[in-house]
Amino acid sequence: MTTSTTLRRSGFGPLRRGIDAFPLTGGRPSDRIARFRTISDLFEKRWMEGAVPLVLALALCAYVLATTNVGAANAPLILNEVSEYGLLALGLTVVLVGGGIDLSIGSMVGVCALGAMVADRVWMWPTAVVVPAVIVLGALLGSVNGYLIACRRMRPFITTLVTLIAFGGAASALQNAYSTKIGIGKQSLVWDFFSNGTIIGIPTEWFLFAVALIVAHLALTRSRWGWWVTATGSDRRSARRNGIPVTAVTFWTYVLSGALAGTAAILTSARLSRTDPNIGRGWEIIVLTAVVLGGVSLKGGRGSVLRATVGVVVVAIIQQATVADGAQGSYYTVILATVLLVFTILDLQWGKYRQRAVEKLKIDPARLSLGPLVDVTEPGTVWSLNRRLTDAPPVGLGKIRGAEDCAVDSDGNVYCGDQRGWVWRFRGIDDTEGEIFSRTGGFPCGHVWDAEGRLVVAVGGMGIYRIGKDGEPELVANKVTRSPLSLIDDSGLRAIDDLDVAPDGSIYASDFSTRTNTADFLLELVEFRPNGRVIRVTPDGKTEVVVSNYVFPNGICTAHDGESILVASTGLCRVDRLWISGPKTGQLEPVLENLPGYPDNINRSSDGNYWMPLCAMRTQMSDLLGKYPAVRRRMTREVSVDNWVVPQLNVSCVIKFSDRGEILSVLWDESMENYPMVTAAKERDGALYLCGVSNNRIGRLELDPSEVGTIDPSAVPGTARTRTPEEVTR
Repeated sequence: MTTSTTLRRSGFGPLRRGIDAFPLTGGRPSDRIARFRTISDLFEKRWMEGAVPLVLALALCAYVLATTNVGAANAPLILNEVSEYGLLALGLTVVLVGGGIDLSIGSMVGVCALGAMVADRVWMWPTAVVVPAVIVLGALLGSVNGYLIACRRMRPFITTLVTLIAFGGAASALQNAYSTKIGIGKQSLVWDFFSNGTIIGIPTEWFLFAVALIVAHLALTRSRWGWWVTATGSDRRSARRNGIPVTAVTFWTYVLSGALAGTAAILTSARLSRTDPNIGRGWEIIVLTAVVLGGVSLKGGRGSVLRATVGVVVVAIIQQATVADGAQGSYYTVILATVLLVFTILDLQWGKYRQRAVEKLKIDPARLSLGPLVDVTEPGTVWSLNRRLTDAPPVGLGKIRGAEDCAVDSDGNVYCGDQRGWVWRFRGIDDTEGEIFSRTGGFPCGHVWDAEGRLVVAVGGMGIYRIGKDGEPELVANKVTRSPLSLIDDSGLRAIDDLDVAPDGSIYASDFSTRTNTADFLLELVEFRPNGRVIRVTPDGKTEVVVSNYVFPNGICTAHDGESILVASTGLCRVDRLWISGPKTGQLEPVLENLPGYPDNINRSSDGNYWMPLCAMRTQMSDLLGKYPAVRRRMTREVSVDNWVVPQLNVSCVIKFSDRGEILSVLWDESMENYPMVTAAKERDGALYLCGVSNNRIGRLELDPSEVGTIDPSAVPGTARTRTPEEVTR
């Protein structure tokens, strides 16, 4: 149930988001968190793609540490393995993210390691030449894969399986040809530096891997090339259509993988300081298991080198556990094969069910309990039905497609929005053709004149724009500072729908949802959660949130005194006053509560009061559904959007009310023939202009002279003089 409590600005420092309007819902503190939607938001995060596999990998790691003899004494050996396997994992991660796979990395390590020994001990190359030469050799081997896969369009799995055998054969040939000569040791400061040296107190191989990890992470997540790799792995066809050089990107991922394999070979050769025909054999399975444990997808397009490194640590710990417990090497192979199989299945299933969960849980309605329902059909009340709006002459009949609001200048020209992103201009009521005055690209909703007579428009999906006399839109504001604790990016003004100008030149606007665009307003009519806010744009262009956690704020109007603004909450069927100057600055207090319908745009009248339409009416069914959020959530999953049960939108009702919250008059189109829905009623020069987001016209209703005052309702309060009766009715 709504409350009449006056709300004040709260919060501190960076967490302050203006006045917290959540208490207006009457909900419990626990209702602030939409449980299902929060889970959906978490699942939708990109870092959640590998979160579950990664958590399970860490759990597996903890289990191994708790049940085996692996301890702190094994840490140096584990980190040595991580450094060498980790370099291969970095390269394989990049290849997998790019949509490929590389099964030949183990064989490349064998070829490069033996090549390093041959160059150093047989050909007597200087060690300073051997090191870069081996890295180049690895890159050349990787380029073979890259050429066959990227340029010749061969399948990555088959291609790298063949090169695994070919490179393994080359390693065996080197071993057979030079086994005697490369077994003779050779003193070298460079090899000693790689095997036993330190850099700033950190063992050399650990330090080199850390540097490679940081560079790879930044390249994959912060560089254009990294974005190209991700796009290529996600959808090669779309990437190519967007101008990404897919062939080159794929080629260079394999070259990078080969270069890192060559680097790993150098570290391995330096550590072992001897020849070994088994160097690199089976490493591709170890590394592949590690990256899958780290949540890198085998389907391409997603993965992180940081998570892959965690997977490498887990694999290295498992390996040390088998050694520490005296198990045979075959046990380690079986364990890795089992882990790889389980996590591969998990990767496929988690990706599928994660997206399903996001879709099922993202709509999370709240419990809404309004006051007693007013019977508007009861005769003899201010709400009695009438036909005052029915015969209002149309403007732009058949030309307009859903004008949410309009503005009328001093010459009688009518400006209104259109769902197609246009702003129309009709030169008076007799202009049946009109002209497209401006093309905004979004949905022009609220229209208002500023103190300089410029048209300011709230463009749904885009932000606030100022339109010049030439029809050229100029951006005023399209974002605010993101909430520090928000799971989603709520900085964009995607659901701006109404606005008004204050005496100091500030623009106040209602942003009815931080989650959806203007076109998805039905979601808000189902959820009725405090997703909305009121935005202020200062005269120097800065933006701030002045009211947060509002339920569907859908109308803004600067009060006649210029010291407050009126805000219509469609979801709570109420109107509140936000004080922006004077002794009550920063307070929010009620004006109208428990309305029989859902209010929309508010506008000033010339006699010191306010016009406001009810875009929909409450019914017993709508009030009942508000109390059962689970039913509404089930409805969104079981039936199409067109069949959702939402408040009755085909209602033509305009009310006039005073600053004291008194309903002065109610205007209806009882037949609903001409104006089945009114979303804004704007007065100018003795006429009331009727707009409707589902209408194909604007109505121009001549008001009775007794209803017309001397105030110019289109002028910014405090900036216009009082008009004479002749000026009002001209």
